[in-house]
Amino acid sequence: RVLSADTDLFPVDLGAYSSRITLMVGNACLEAAQKLRRKVRAAVAKRWEIPSRRVTLIERRAMDLEDPSRSVAIDQAFSWAEADNGLLGEVGSYNTPKDRHGDYRGGTIGASPAYSFTAHVAEVDVDPETGVVTVENIWVAHDCGRALSRKIVEGQMEGSAYMGFGEAIMERHAVDPDHNGVHIGPSLLDYRMPTFLDTPDLHALIVEAPDAQGPYGAKEAGEGPLHPSIPAIANAIYDAVGVRIDTLPFTAPKVLAAIEDRLRLERAGELPVHKSDSRGGNSARRSA
Repeated sequence: RVLSADTDLFPVDLGAYSSRITLMVGNACLEAAQKLRRKVRAAVAKRWEIPSRRVTLIERRAMDLEDPSRSVAIDQAFSWAEADNGLLGEVGSYNTPKDRHGDYRGGTIGASPAYSFTAHVAEVDVDPETGVVTVENIWVAHDCGRALSRKIVEGQMEGSAYMGFGEAIMERHAVDPDHNGVHIGPSLLDYRMPTFLDTPDLHALIVEAPDAQGPYGAKEAGEGPLHPSIPAIANAIYDAVGVRIDTLPFTAPKVLAAIEDRLRLERAGELPVHKSDSRGGNSARRSA
């Protein structure tokens, strides 16, 4: 069944799409945790007969700020809170501050309080006689806000760059328009995806610019590091052999046809001769 909720009775949810899960869910978790924290502090303060503002939770203990010698283990503090409140559980939510969205009708729907930024550099090797493009390296610099786990963020950045590389070089969702959009391939098992043997060296460069709206300053490291891979590879191909490819993927026949068209225009004097950086035979290698 699909049930519609009354927004006056349920917490707000701005959605966890567009790489917003860490920011939206993280802030909701923080709010729920802060509510639980207040219950635990109040329970401890009740036993010690002090104001709850004097109780802090630190290093798995509850401590009196004015008398640090008085403390109990955190599990004891939680037991007291459960004795006072029953099973401990709280609900948290997050809504965008009013200064982060428009004041027009519907301006709060899907509002994004923070934005990430990404820059990619791709190094490619292009064979002008066959049109074969080999991506050697991709460098990814991504502003993720605060990196809550550097290893996970690096993995996300590398995985996103890998996805962009696959779309640029070999992945093709081909359908037959004469047969109601049926996939041309025999099955999705035949869909071409890069293996680790095809994948270039990926270099993740974390740029931390914490945002006040993010949980502990975090923003995102999902789709942001994906998109620039494709134009970076396209620019590197242009830098190498002087041709612009504007349809995906950048297959050898497409690149070779574009190179031949450019050579024809160069011979006709309609384009200047492209100067490539030739290394090792007939290949041209460039970064962009």
